[in-house]
Amino acid sequence: MDIPDTASIQALLEQLKNSNAWQDVVASSNQSTVDTQANQNIDSQSSSATPSVSVAALLSQLQAEPDPSPPASNPTNHVSESSSLPLHFASQVQSGDSRHLTFQQALPVIASLSTNPRFNETLKSIKDEQNALELQLWEERKAILDKYKGKIHTAKTKATMIGSGMSKHEANMLSDAFDKELKRFDAERVLPAWDGLILQQQEALSKMGVPTMFPTALSSDREKQQKIIQILDGLTSS
Repeated sequence: MDIPDTASIQALLEQLKNSNAWQDVVASSNQSTVDTQANQNIDSQSSSATPSVSVAALLSQLQAEPDPSPPASNPTNHVSESSSLPLHFASQVQSGDSRHLTFQQALPVIASLSTNPRFNETLKSIKDEQNALELQLWEERKAILDKYKGKIHTAKTKATMIGSGMSKHEANMLSDAFDKELKRFDAERVLPAWDGLILQQQEALSKMGVPTMFPTALSSDREKQQKIIQILDGLTSS
């Protein structure tokens, strides 16, 4: 199945926000606020014995908690510290196994999760971390390019000083060395860093209760996860 483009994702988000499932979540949130204010003196033990807790009630608990700390400079620590919501919230969302939900089945769950401000803030932190890694890898690649530009400039300068042009052999050697270093950079730096980031995101989003998210390297699972990621990207940019 093709991964939807940005326009399709935006249209899907608008359709989702206008759906009955989305409206039910919003209505439930409003009703829960009234109920919570009317029952502030109810004993906490009796409330914990209630067989089901509404998503909106859990959201109101989260909104009373302090905002998560600012993103840390260390990407690995940042994911482990800021990407998980309280366990009582995630356990309510993941009362069943949501790893194998279809794309359509996952949408109402995402709609429910997206009403939580802390969830959206954590999504933004994860996205910021990914952007930081992409920028870092781009700068490292650019450093390799600049290094070989300098070597070419030096070779041309030496050739000019002795009154000759840069030889084809020397040009080929520099070109081959450049290609080899880029391939080594991709294999030893880019791919491990990217795979590590994907694993961290899978684990973090799974703890947050996002459907289809769990650590996996299977292409079929990752393709499904990529569709969900595009929906989440739309939420963070809206």
